[in-house]
Amino acid sequence: MASSNSTESGTHSHGRCAGPRMYCYHNEVAPLRVVKHNGPNQGKQFYGCPHWPQKTCGFFKWTHEVQNVDDLQYMVLEKDTAPIELEHEKKTLKKEVEELKAENEKLEDMVAELSIENTETRLFMEATMADKKLAVALIISWVFFAFVFFLI
Repeated sequence: MASSNSTESGTHSHGRCAGPRMYCYHNEVAPLRVVKHNGPNQGKQFYGCPHWPQKTCGFFKWTHEVQNVDDLQYMVLEKDTAPIELEHEKKTLKKEVEELKAENEKLEDMVAELSIENTETRLFMEATMADKKLAVALIISWVFFAFVFFLI
């Protein structure tokens, strides 16, 4: 009796669901109906018990109320997926942190190697400067020796 027409009630059942599938308290599909009688609700859609008016269970929902329920269900679904998304983001960030730690260790090793090379280079340059000073002192002493030798 999903597609019943009732002239007494001023409603009309389409027998198909344009929106979400609703169930009455008999656990049967509640058909989408339209208010036909004159009044402020004329033309509005609602879901009602398929057994109305004989043995109705009292189930009645306006379609805009059902859409609000759909919105709430979507928000609940969205909130259900939020922890999963956050867990995924957490794993991704942990992986990124591990990669950055490994890169940091490599860079620290490179800095240590460069520091050692820098120290070795500085020591080499200091030794070279000492050799140059010694060479200059030696040349000056030879010149002085030659000058004194020729004066005598």
